[in-house]
Amino acid sequence: MATSPENNKESIYASPKMRAREQQLITETAAGNEKAFEQLYQLYFSRLFQFIFRITRTQNGIEEVINDVMYVVWDKASTYDQTCRPSTWILGIAYFKALKSVEKSVADEDRSFEFNDELDYFPDKGTHWVSQVETSNWLEVAFSQLSTEQRAVVEMTYFQGLHYNEIAEIMQCPENTVKTRMFHARKILAKSLQDD
Repeated sequence: MATSPENNKESIYASPKMRAREQQLITETAAGNEKAFEQLYQLYFSRLFQFIFRITRTQNGIEEVINDVMYVVWDKASTYDQTCRPSTWILGIAYFKALKSVEKSVADEDRSFEFNDELDYFPDKGTHWVSQVETSNWLEVAFSQLSTEQRAVVEMTYFQGLHYNEIAEIMQCPENTVKTRMFHARKILAKSLQDD
């Protein structure tokens, strides 16, 4: 029985313990604690890398975008009011920085996706790595068929564990718009799966 993304899981990112830790790190960052900021940076680096890559579809400049995001976190930590999860706040910043990066690259580059030798894939030990590579390749091709907004909604729902209301807050649009984007993204992904 399929469950809706709204109810399907509370990821490790959403655990009360993790949320409290992230809030504490942001509070300490606001007070100028560089070690707390370093911990927050390390905690979010991989997550931001994945999130930004899925939106921009290129790894060129991702670290620069991450640095821009984390600079805003450092600079504006005192404005975080804890009305949303820390991840919602940080991913909201990342979403808009990633969109700016996409807009900038559209003018400069061909938007076709190429598999890059720099994108080293290291499968988990003890798993069927061929299957992992095939799944990863299918996801990359399928994701390339989605619009930037659809990719962002899928990423935030399934990979970041955010709820539709949080995604609507990040994307600054009505919750029904988020649901519509997810509906169309699912149709495109289902068609891609059927075509394989």
